[in-house]
Amino acid sequence: MSAEPIVPTAMPSTDDRNVHSHTPLYASAHQRALRVACVMPARVPAWLARLQELAAEHDWLEWTSVPVAGLSNHQFRVPGDLRAFLRHERSRRPHGSGAFAPVALPVSVQGADLASVQARLAVLRPDLIVLMGAPDWVEALAPQAALGCWTIDDTLGDADAAAQALLWPLLRGETATAVELELASPGQTPIGLATSWGSTCQTSATQQCEHAFRKIPALVLRALRGLQQANLGSPSSRQATLRLKASPLHAGAGIRALARTLAVRFGIRWQHQRQPFEDPWFVLIRQDRDPLDPERPDITRFQALTASAALGTQIWADPCSIEAGDRKLIFVEECTPDARIAHIACLEVPEQGPVRRLGVVLDRPYHLSFPQVFRWEGTWYMTVESGQARCVTLYRAQGFPMMWQPMGDLLSGRHCVDPVLHHHEGRWYLFANIAESGGSTWDELFLFVADTLTGPYVPHPANPIVADVRRARPAGRLFLHDGRLIRPAQDCAASYGAATVFNEVLTLSPTQYRECPLGRLDASWVDGLDGCHTYSATGRLEVLDARGVPRNAALRKVV
Repeated sequence: MSAEPIVPTAMPSTDDRNVHSHTPLYASAHQRALRVACVMPARVPAWLARLQELAAEHDWLEWTSVPVAGLSNHQFRVPGDLRAFLRHERSRRPHGSGAFAPVALPVSVQGADLASVQARLAVLRPDLIVLMGAPDWVEALAPQAALGCWTIDDTLGDADAAAQALLWPLLRGETATAVELELASPGQTPIGLATSWGSTCQTSATQQCEHAFRKIPALVLRALRGLQQANLGSPSSRQATLRLKASPLHAGAGIRALARTLAVRFGIRWQHQRQPFEDPWFVLIRQDRDPLDPERPDITRFQALTASAALGTQIWADPCSIEAGDRKLIFVEECTPDARIAHIACLEVPEQGPVRRLGVVLDRPYHLSFPQVFRWEGTWYMTVESGQARCVTLYRAQGFPMMWQPMGDLLSGRHCVDPVLHHHEGRWYLFANIAESGGSTWDELFLFVADTLTGPYVPHPANPIVADVRRARPAGRLFLHDGRLIRPAQDCAASYGAATVFNEVLTLSPTQYRECPLGRLDASWVDGLDGCHTYSATGRLEVLDARGVPRNAALRKVV
């Protein structure tokens, strides 16, 4: 259980291993790298400077920035009421922060002189030119690149225009917002390049924009990768505009946005006064002949685990159930309400009587959660979430179930959450949510493939395989139901762990991945709950976790 939507500051591992490299997120290029030259002002929005940094990490892309002294981007104009609303919101934030904070770059061309820029581009010989500012240069620059020139639109270059483009979901009260890049050419239907769905920030249009623009560098890179792999249809025109897809707004959008955000803030404040502390997570168990149907998920006849007085107040989450001979065990994230980090504990479930807490099985100086325990070739293994250590470590049992020894890192240098291993048709697949460019860990699911359990794991060509806050983040191991492979996932759109979504995996191979949602289990199945986000089953034992205080629930003690 790791509720942080934004990647925290990198924390060095205090384990015996040091992280020296970043696991790549995309497969290596098999053809010549795409050469891109970006002509832009000497002061650019922070998101574009971040894009320049990320581009240097990829072998399929040769990105060259051409900052031009004196080049400027024109100022976008929004309706007066919306402009006033946005100015009011930004006045509450630190000056000079955020995606559109200006970043100074070393000047490549002195003076906004078209001929000098053309001379610089002639040396670079780019496949594609990306242009911010000076829209009247497009016609002259486009012939200097085989793929023409993309102009960065106001929706990507101006803070007001970006906020306006992303405002519609907030006004409608939608829980999820699509951040979608598209390429538009005169007289042609726009081409969708890359899309990622994230949570709508209901309390602030400015924060809504900030959350979206943490993703923009990664989305631009995915669009360029599609171009490099020839998966992207290039418009017949050599001149195109790179922009955010936006819905048209009606008059009075600023007033409506103010009313909407104030109402939501008031509602949240009232809820906190009524219920000042967040409800704890807890584990439920069920032993039934008929397991949950992922197409029509329904939970009945469950028992909520509650700690005995001797154990004190314990919070259990992220349960993983397994059978070891005639023993039924549940590995859980365990902590107390005031703990800053958690460890992994093990519970044993008898047919009758109290559940027994066997003790702590894994503890580190950083937060641990989401244990995934499995047996392979007669040996027990485990992975956990250790995002603060920026790695995914494989552990092997030295004395099952209580003693575990690290074997090595399967992924390194990445803030990965909720990793899941799955063996399929002779290969190992590792699923993990990763915030690629500093955004949310809820939104993008990446897949890695290996021939053996210990790796090496290489990025799947379809990465990210899911880019949707409503069903990206893993919610437990994959399982078979009536011959169909099911991947449980979290719906974090409305809030962290709001519901569990069951997806059918239609295609899983080293080169392809496809899935589709089947059913959704939210907290409405019992009074007193407001979230559920992990599911696991083995034999007749099903376990899941939920947030809240269930009313009229059968309790089963843990001693």
